Amino acid sequence: MPLKAPMNTRLLVYIVLQALCLMYFLLSAGTFNSLGMVIPSMVQEFGMSWAQAGFGFTLLGTACGIISLAPAWTIRKLGVGRTLLTGTVILFAGFGLLYASTGVMTYYLGTTLLGVGYCFCGTVPAVHVLSSTFRRRSTVLGLYFTIGNLGAVAGPMMYYGLQSGGMGWRSYWLLFAVAAVVIGGFSTIAASRLRLPGPEQHTQAVDGPAAWTVRAALGTVQFWVIVFAYTACLAINTTTHSFAYQHLLEHGIGEGRASQMISLSALVCAIGSALAGVAGEKTSPRALTMFSLGCLGFSAALLAVADGPLVLILWMIAFGGGLGFSYVSTVMLLQEYFGQKASLELYSIMMAVSTSAALGPALGGAIKDQTGSFSGVFFGLAALSAVLFCVVAVLRKPAAKARFQGTLVAES
Repeated sequence: MPLKAPMNTRLLVYIVLQALCLMYFLLSAGTFNSLGMVIPSMVQEFGMSWAQAGFGFTLLGTACGIISLAPAWTIRKLGVGRTLLTGTVILFAGFGLLYASTGVMTYYLGTTLLGVGYCFCGTVPAVHVLSSTFRRRSTVLGLYFTIGNLGAVAGPMMYYGLQSGGMGWRSYWLLFAVAAVVIGGFSTIAASRLRLPGPEQHTQAVDGPAAWTVRAALGTVQFWVIVFAYTACLAINTTTHSFAYQHLLEHGIGEGRASQMISLSALVCAIGSALAGVAGEKTSPRALTMFSLGCLGFSAALLAVADGPLVLILWMIAFGGGLGFSYVSTVMLLQEYFGQKASLELYSIMMAVSTSAALGPALGGAIKDQTGSFSGVFFGLAALSAVLFCVVAVLRKPAAKARFQGTLVAES
């Protein structure tokens, strides 16, 4: 599966793959997918409103997106290893601040640092490394997101287990602070030994002589449709993980059952990523993107209702499956349309623009405070997903002549 290389280099590639998967497992378990579980306890202790609680989640998503161009720059200039080291230090500081948090402001600062650390250690460096070192990119990205998304299964259940054992939310954040140092150190050491091809090598080896440039890609409608499709998926993801737990409690679901449903949806997400990775080798990424948008929109409508066990089971399957496919499908669609040469910068730009998805939790918290329910924001997300589903359905690959417009990507 790795690109042609000596045996010792191939072994190193697999070690780096393992390290990146472990890091994504940590990030999935300790940030977006479990913060919503911890928020109710922090709200109670600090006396926060739900708008304040949701804004912390918004800061997490905003920091993760708006800083996305920074790791692209550090990867080109300093290498992947130093980029991961930077992220590890920031993650440790973020988890440590949440552990020692005394009020709203330290909660805000902690979630912001987690978002920045996520950006430096998460999908931006991983997608670049794995796409540059493996031929079957869809399969290996599916594997990466599958293993990483198992963290989304483990995180909520770990917190519920700690609560059941009489340990508070501070112990949870302390556990992740220690884990960030261990896994981040392993990832940094492994990635520092790997040598990746530069943009000019991608041109010759992957894309051919007429590779897309960043400026040319930014001038196409197709790029922005992909970006907005990813943003819609991310908005449903972040908003659901912010408030699904509390929303289910308010609809008569017990704490243990709500935790199990959220964790099972993450398990479905992991399975969905694996299936998307395999399907991506033979199926159009556009079709996979449509599938993810349709499932996520359907899941948002179901969660808004949250009426009865059958609806909850359908929500769990639709949300987990749609989210799992979205991770792989949007990356593969971006690379199919614009190639590998400028994919690091284009993916980083997509992540930065998708910061707007962080408005979902803030809006959801405000709607909750005003109406007493989260249902309105979930119905709105379902409608947004339906619109983008229709747009992607008529999307076609951009004309080849547009490749020659714009300037070349800066080479390092």
